[in-house]
Amino acid sequence: MSMLQVAKKDFQDAIRSLTLVAVVGGFTAFLAFYTYYQFTMSPMTTTTAADLYQSTANVVVVIGTLLGYKSIVGERESGSLKFLLGAPHTRRDVVVGKFLGRAAVVVVTVVVGFAVVGVHYAVLADSPSLMAYALLIGKLLIPGVVFVAVALAFSAANRSTTVATWGAIVLAIVFAFAWDTVFSIIQSFMLPPDAATPNWLHLIIRLNPKFFYMDSNTLELGDTAPFYLEPWFGGVIVAGWLLIPLGLAYLLFERSDLA
Repeated sequence: MSMLQVAKKDFQDAIRSLTLVAVVGGFTAFLAFYTYYQFTMSPMTTTTAADLYQSTANVVVVIGTLLGYKSIVGERESGSLKFLLGAPHTRRDVVVGKFLGRAAVVVVTVVVGFAVVGVHYAVLADSPSLMAYALLIGKLLIPGVVFVAVALAFSAANRSTTVATWGAIVLAIVFAFAWDTVFSIIQSFMLPPDAATPNWLHLIIRLNPKFFYMDSNTLELGDTAPFYLEPWFGGVIVAGWLLIPLGLAYLLFERSDLA
């Protein structure tokens, strides 16, 4: 299929430009330091695979955003987009292919990074579990791939890499850092002391793709949880974050000219 050809070319371009090497190397270095800190210097009495998720997810969100924000607008500015569409590939092929190619870079980055530092985890973690480690990797792939799609929509909507760059910066700040801060502020200052977190607030935090997994089981809410905190609803959230940005990216790109 033509979109797979675009994806293959995009992934190969990441290899040729050393983007893949730089991203994998940087992420692995971060993981090596962070896991060493968590397992040897953290004040926590015990550290498990789940404890690695929060900060690592923030980094993966940033990686996905940075990989996606120039995917279309960068080639539009350089003029190479005209050659790509003349291959021939349709604009849908370009959008989906770009997404698949950049998502593949995220997958390789996360898998290789955790494979390399797996020794840290096996040796230093309290009660290391291969299953928990594999689940951690799987959970981290979701926000990384999602933010490739979201950033790609920004890229399709803009003609300037400057605008796309600032959009990517704002995107990463909001979802990687500000969302958690707002949640903490609401909990600390807008709710009565010792009050249970209301379900609507759980929903708001869960709508961030980083926290798609926060369901009634994780939150220990029992059988009274509303449908939007059921485990299956996490799939709806992830699907929405993938399909809506990709759909918007295609519509915006389809209606724009290449000049």
